[in-house]
Amino acid sequence: MPASKQLGVLSVRLPEPELRRIKSLAASRGVTLQEAVHQALEAWASPLSPTTALPLDVLQGSLAGFEVEKLMRQERKAELAKDRRWS
Repeated sequence: MPASKQLGVLSVRLPEPELRRIKSLAASRGVTLQEAVHQALEAWASPLSPTTALPLDVLQGSLAGFEVEKLMRQERKAELAKDRRWS
């Protein structure tokens, strides 16, 4: 088998209900679980273009929440400053 066609093994541990749900979703879309995982990993690994970038409020991860909170605080401060100018 050529080097580019050799397959590695990826093992993921999931709770049984989650595994059944994902298998069912893959089957309903007409793909195997292996194909579904491959598609998901490819989508995750592909760089987001500016037009397809997710808004900050739907990003996940430790820094995403921090950035959203920081932006919300900055926006709130700006709103309060604006309100004070009109008072």
